[in-house]
Amino acid sequence: MKRIDLVKTGGFQAGVHLRTQFNVPVPAPNAHQVLLQVKASAVNPVDWKMAEYGFLLPDPLPAALGCDVAGVVVKASGTHAHLLGQRVVTYLGANKAQSTVDQGAYVEQVVVDADLVAALPDAMSFAEATTFPVGALTADLLLRELSLQKGDWVLVWGASSSVGYFAVQRALARGYRVIAVASGSHEAALTELHVTAFVDYRKGDVVAQILAVGGDEPLVLNGAVDCIGGPDTFGTCAQLVHDAFGPGDTDTRTTTLVVSTTNSMGLPTPPGNVQARPVDLGTALDKAETREFVRTALPEIIRECRAMKVRSVVGPMAAETVQEAFQVNKDGVSGEKVVIEWN
Repeated sequence: MKRIDLVKTGGFQAGVHLRTQFNVPVPAPNAHQVLLQVKASAVNPVDWKMAEYGFLLPDPLPAALGCDVAGVVVKASGTHAHLLGQRVVTYLGANKAQSTVDQGAYVEQVVVDADLVAALPDAMSFAEATTFPVGALTADLLLRELSLQKGDWVLVWGASSSVGYFAVQRALARGYRVIAVASGSHEAALTELHVTAFVDYRKGDVVAQILAVGGDEPLVLNGAVDCIGGPDTFGTCAQLVHDAFGPGDTDTRTTTLVVSTTNSMGLPTPPGNVQARPVDLGTALDKAETREFVRTALPEIIRECRAMKVRSVVGPMAAETVQEAFQVNKDGVSGEKVVIEWN
């Protein structure tokens, strides 16, 4: 079979950094695994950033990149024999320093843990399925950090991003009132999800717009999710949560802002009693709690949420295809997920 390896860091040029490996032996699943024929692979920013900057990689190389794959189970046995022939999606984890070179998304066939696959609904394409794992699972983790009740107001900044799009859906499913912040070009897509309020951050005073959402009643933000994770968005979200804290003793009450980032050292100190928590999905699947979360949450999310809009890159299993997809992602996409559909 063919597999795309990262053989050198500093970029993702085919033939220099990325290399197509031919005649690679097909990996054999053990009793707890299944073999997946890969049909589609999503691209996340961490993939090309690992290639450029050389983190979360084994030493020495090569490494196989990619976290999200969907395909057909072509080998399964024992208690997992019922999965044979099923269309599934799974999350492989991002920490390639703790996985083998076979555990990547840009490969014809990959061995995956049987308990971490989720079946696809009949109407869902392989490409659509790959939009879920990293974005949706991260969104769910973010929301779990907030102690919210049905009817509470929650702000989702960056609602058109991969994490934000699923955070909106999962928050609405929990009965929260959601203020979605994104550019105006995404208003229709987010309105279709039935957000409580949409705010275009490019139009006028965004803080004033958000605070006015409550109408005659002062807005009380019970929590916020910053899906961008930069200092600017963090600062604005933190100030909003502080200003829309609501009545009560601010010396004893706290409210929470969760941030989709691992860079907690680069974030400013939030005002007042705002608690800021950096959250990410986690880079490895070696922790029991991470595995259990993926096992239980992914099937539920796929059943209940809409997939993101797909920006397809169609091509053969070759380094050039991965290079093209990485470049599309690096150049910037909004409201879409870059997905390689293999032909």
